[in-house]
Amino acid sequence: MTDTTPETAPSPEPRHRGRGGRVAAIVVGGIVLLAGGAYGVGYAMAGETMPPNTVIQGVPVGGLTPAEAEAKVASDLGDGGGEPITLKAGEHSLTKTPAELGLGVDAAASVAAGTVGKSFNPAQIWESLTGGRTLDAVPTRDEAKLDAVAAEMAQLTDAEPVNAELAIEDTLPSLTESTNGRALDADATKEALVAAFLESTEVEAVVTEREPDVTTAEAEQVRNEVVAPALSGPIPVTAGDKTFEVTPEMVGAALTFEQADGSLKPTLDPDALVAQAKPALDGLGLQEPKDASFVFADGKPSIVPSENGKGVAKDELAQVIGEAMVKGGEERRATVTVTDAEPEFTTAMAEKMGVKEITGEFTTHFPASAYRVNNIGKSAGLINGVFLKPGEEFSMNKVLGPRTLARGWMAGGAIDGGRVVERMGGGISQTTTTTFNAIFFAGLEDIYHKPHSLYFSRYPMGREATLDYHSVDMKFRNNTDYGVLMQAFTNNPKVGGQGSITVRVWSTKVYDVKATDPVRSNVRSPGPAIKDNSAVCSPQGAMNGFTVNYSRQFFKDGALVKTEPFKWTYNTLTPVQCTNPNARRDRVER
Repeated sequence: MTDTTPETAPSPEPRHRGRGGRVAAIVVGGIVLLAGGAYGVGYAMAGETMPPNTVIQGVPVGGLTPAEAEAKVASDLGDGGGEPITLKAGEHSLTKTPAELGLGVDAAASVAAGTVGKSFNPAQIWESLTGGRTLDAVPTRDEAKLDAVAAEMAQLTDAEPVNAELAIEDTLPSLTESTNGRALDADATKEALVAAFLESTEVEAVVTEREPDVTTAEAEQVRNEVVAPALSGPIPVTAGDKTFEVTPEMVGAALTFEQADGSLKPTLDPDALVAQAKPALDGLGLQEPKDASFVFADGKPSIVPSENGKGVAKDELAQVIGEAMVKGGEERRATVTVTDAEPEFTTAMAEKMGVKEITGEFTTHFPASAYRVNNIGKSAGLINGVFLKPGEEFSMNKVLGPRTLARGWMAGGAIDGGRVVERMGGGISQTTTTTFNAIFFAGLEDIYHKPHSLYFSRYPMGREATLDYHSVDMKFRNNTDYGVLMQAFTNNPKVGGQGSITVRVWSTKVYDVKATDPVRSNVRSPGPAIKDNSAVCSPQGAMNGFTVNYSRQFFKDGALVKTEPFKWTYNTLTPVQCTNPNARRDRVER
């Protein structure tokens, strides 16, 4: 019997196949349906709240909505927690609140950094539902406040470096050591504050050291290599056919040190060296040059010509000594040239000064008492011949010098505290007033003058000047392009007669100067008389006080080009009555 069934024929199907397939499909479909539901719920929840484990600068905000989280961060950290922060630098410190430092927290940006937004990405959904991180808050900064704190700290920390210095005392070098300085790095310190904010209550300021331009080591090198040999012994100097020595004392007195290129540059001052070496130079028999000068001949200016001399050029002397002073042995010597020495003010210069005409002149009169004849005559002699180059200043006190008996001055009337008293050099206000008026009409610059506190009728009202060696001067400046030569003389009065003093200014006229008439105002009467019952009494009369105004007017080619106002207030003079019938009455002249 033949088998007709093929070997590959399929096995008979199970009896219940259709029902079992339907069950499996239902199970798989259910699982998919459940997963899809959870996914949908996760997607719906994701991004609505902060991940549950989110912490921002120690503030837990998990599960809160972003708005709730932002409010909580702002509440807890908005002012940096309120903890003061101390900025330190060595022994210096500043303690400020975060608000004073200009530091705070950006709550919105801090929350945004921890927020997980909506996404179909399962991993991101899972993070939103179960994750979260610990985050730093995002700080805010007020640059103006940070700058102010840095500037305040710099005032405490900063110190300028001190250069090393060299000096010579009694031919011995003296070295002052250098010290480093300090400077706050403002930018780095501000960044340190911001970086440490919310993490620490102490922050170290960033301070850098600053080296001086000249260190101790550099100064020591100059001392050893230059100063020590310079002061080691005398230097023979040949000048023509003669020789003199420059001693260590001369070098030391002229040697100075200047900061240059990060070190100390030794320099010999030519003027100081020549002054120190003058006795040695005088031994060479050289002739000093003479400046041109002015004298009066027949009442008019005349030039005394300048004279050349023979000398050693100061710059050359300083140069050759500077080269020789660092050498030793046979090389420690120098040679200078003896040359014609020109004066500083030559005849040609004097001729160009324009001293040719009277530009200002004034005369006042005085009762010729003994002290006035002496003091006014002496002061006129000291002023006569004073010459001022353009720009130079005249000081009456400098010209007259101290008023002492040893210098030939006499005591006379002066004003002190509203009373006429006796003072050494009394009467020279007459000379001062006359000089002031001469320079007034010469148009020269009035630097300072002070009228008397009381008015004396022999002087122009308001246009006068007093003098005291210790407290009151009369100064003016030659503010022209020409030389100014002063001429002063008296009429050589005899005691008991009438004296006069005249002061003239010789120069080149620039302006015609006039004074306006004085205007008096605010006239005041003195108080009641002082009754003096002392054994020695100086009676005095009463004088009114008042204010005076006037002006100095400058004319050029007939046109008024400038006006200078002047004003002065005179005091009253209280009368003094001597009531003691046996008193000795000493009336002081005024």
